Amino acid sequence: MAAARSVEVKVGMLILVGVSLLAGLVLVMGGIHLGRRFTIAVDFNNPGGIQSGAPVKIAGVRVGTVERLEFRGARVDPQTGRASLVRVHAEVDEAYRNEIHADASFFVTTQGVLGEQFLAIDPGSAAQPVFRADRPVEGIDPPRIDLFVARAYALLDDTVTAVRANRRELGGMVDDLAGVLHNTNDLLRRNGPRIDGIVENADRAVRDADGLIVAARERYVDGPQARRIVNRAESVLASIERDVPPLARDARALTARLNHVVEGVGDPQIADLQATLRDVRALSQRANAIAGDAQAISARVRSGQGTVGALLMDEELYDDLQEMVRDLKHNPWKFFWRE
Repeated sequence: MAAARSVEVKVGMLILVGVSLLAGLVLVMGGIHLGRRFTIAVDFNNPGGIQSGAPVKIAGVRVGTVERLEFRGARVDPQTGRASLVRVHAEVDEAYRNEIHADASFFVTTQGVLGEQFLAIDPGSAAQPVFRADRPVEGIDPPRIDLFVARAYALLDDTVTAVRANRRELGGMVDDLAGVLHNTNDLLRRNGPRIDGIVENADRAVRDADGLIVAARERYVDGPQARRIVNRAESVLASIERDVPPLARDARALTARLNHVVEGVGDPQIADLQATLRDVRALSQRANAIAGDAQAISARVRSGQGTVGALLMDEELYDDLQEMVRDLKHNPWKFFWRE
């Protein structure tokens, strides 16, 4: 009887141990955590192949689990002001709350090349404040390898189809290209010496240009004439810099004196100056009139009008007067005796 009871106790203990191990295995494999956690909502346009129950990791260390995925469509979230197709709700252990900062990044990646996908968190800078989980954050979409492969396959299929449809034209293009290359090779082989001469001439021209540039630099940049010009320019600038301030002071003094003179001139002086200007203007008009009369008299004299004009311009009268003066010189008694 005791032996049977001992066997039953052993079997019961074995069953309890098995159930305990099974429960622990379920807890471990199912990612069930009994500690405190907080929820982070991350918005994606395409989160890739991540599923509920996927791990959440920081620097490769598992810190939580993806709780669920919510398809939101194209509606705009009033809390964030943006539209996102999928929102991922992740549960993170409370112990890691202070390790995630405001500039943290959330993205989906894989463990290795073909491993499972998980939600990775870049914790950000320690100088930033602690991350607040009261509003959704924008995640970084993973690269669409499947879309890239599909588009590459479509492009390859279109390329193959185009090559098959234009095989004859492509063959002609290849033949034409081969002919062009053959003719070019033949042209280069036949004109090799000329090409060599052209290259040598170009090389010589480049050397001559270099020598010309060096000579021009030595003569017009580094030469003594250029240095003299620079020295003269510097001396002129120095003299200008030296003479300009005194000239400016003299100009300011002259301006001050003129202002003083203008301020000292009153209304009576201005009236006198205006009267003097009127007198000068009248004298100028009279002088112009006198000059006009003189020009008129001179014109009448030159034209032989009047007594003076006749005396000056009539040659016969001039000859008679000259003959009379000559006769009086030879016979002065005619002043006192008339026949």
